[in-house]
Amino acid sequence: MNFSYVEFPCTISLNAFKANFSAGDVILPRLHDKSLDVSAGQPTRDNDGGRQQQQPNQPESLRHLALDVIIANWNDNPIFEALTRQEDRNYILAHLDTQLPLKLLSERIRDDFFWRRCCQQRWKPHHHSNGLSQPQPWISIYMQRHLQEFIERVETCDYEREQVQAILNICAPYINQMEIKYLKPAADGRNDHIPLDFILSNLPDLQTLRLTYATKTVGSHFCLGSNTLSQKDIITLSRGLSQCHELVTFCLHSTKLESYQLPFLARALDKGCHKLTSLSIIHCSMRDAGIKGFLSACNKESFNILEVLDLTDNRITSEGAYVLSRTMKGVSLRKLILRMNPIQSDGVAAIFSLLCDLPVETLDISGCSICQSITKLFMQLIIKNKSLVTIDISNNDLGEEFGKQLYKIIGFNKVLQHLDLRNTGLSLDLRNQIKEVLKGNKVKIESYLKTIVKNKQ
Repeated sequence: MNFSYVEFPCTISLNAFKANFSAGDVILPRLHDKSLDVSAGQPTRDNDGGRQQQQPNQPESLRHLALDVIIANWNDNPIFEALTRQEDRNYILAHLDTQLPLKLLSERIRDDFFWRRCCQQRWKPHHHSNGLSQPQPWISIYMQRHLQEFIERVETCDYEREQVQAILNICAPYINQMEIKYLKPAADGRNDHIPLDFILSNLPDLQTLRLTYATKTVGSHFCLGSNTLSQKDIITLSRGLSQCHELVTFCLHSTKLESYQLPFLARALDKGCHKLTSLSIIHCSMRDAGIKGFLSACNKESFNILEVLDLTDNRITSEGAYVLSRTMKGVSLRKLILRMNPIQSDGVAAIFSLLCDLPVETLDISGCSICQSITKLFMQLIIKNKSLVTIDISNNDLGEEFGKQLYKIIGFNKVLQHLDLRNTGLSLDLRNQIKEVLKGNKVKIESYLKTIVKNKQ
């Protein structure tokens, strides 16, 4: 006989119950984690509130039969909040069909366990990871992935605003982050993609957007320029971004940009995204003309709270670096990334002059075609700068003499903690010696911070 779901009168003590029943003959309930040891032949309760394994010829409990009926008819009569026992709710969450209408499920259920189960059944585990770092509830992850999948798969000719509106009505309240990994171009050869203005303007809580117009699977419909941004695309994207008033982080990557398109993008971000602190335009081939076009649309008050600027691999030369250094003096940047741009030593010199006016803590100029002629300016930067914590100058032809001079003066800098010198022509021993000096800075700063925290307590 199964007593697992029998509620005994409180007048019977647990010891009296143990004295009158044998564990080998009955299945005992677990009450506040106190029960007789479960023998090898007895079932155990699932952690997720699932059905217990039944012994042969043992009928199911009446409670389970009732819950199974509720689950079978849940589409017509969704009962969840009305269930007073948490065990019953757990059983519903563990066995409810995840293929029921999304609108019905989202209105009735918020539990993280259920939405994690929905994600795991619909997508493989590695599909849950993305370039977005902020932790989210599982219902937000599901809604974000659902909308992302729709945007990536819909053909331009099949785009209908009514269908998009229906999906947004369900998903939008749960989405504050969005990543779009690819978009399908139009089949008529014009390379137009689906308009994003309507979608972005209906995501009022969007804080992080990572986007590319690249095409991963074109099949037999391949055409030149399918990874480019058309004139219509930049207009709709700009219109949508101007309505993203809560946007904090924006990344556009792996999309070829023309110089005339950058002013549209700059004005949209400046007009609508007043909370933007991180801007990344990477692998977009914007060149010097593009950076000039972007900055020409800005004024002294534009992007005044921007903290992170990432312009990785945009074919920017020393001319573009000079324009950047002359225009960005009023911005409170904390992280500047220019890696894989051939700005050369002249461009780096312009960037070093910019660092005198900005509180930059992280500078990445790796793979920028820098040579030994930057040695003197770099040594001055190391001695005078009091804000840089991390510098990446790897993959540049600096030479052994650069390393020797750097080792002589590196001890004067008490703030710098990380300096990447890989593939710069320095010997391994010299790099390790410099690394040991910087390690001392890190230990001193950590000790200082611990002292401050201890004094506040």
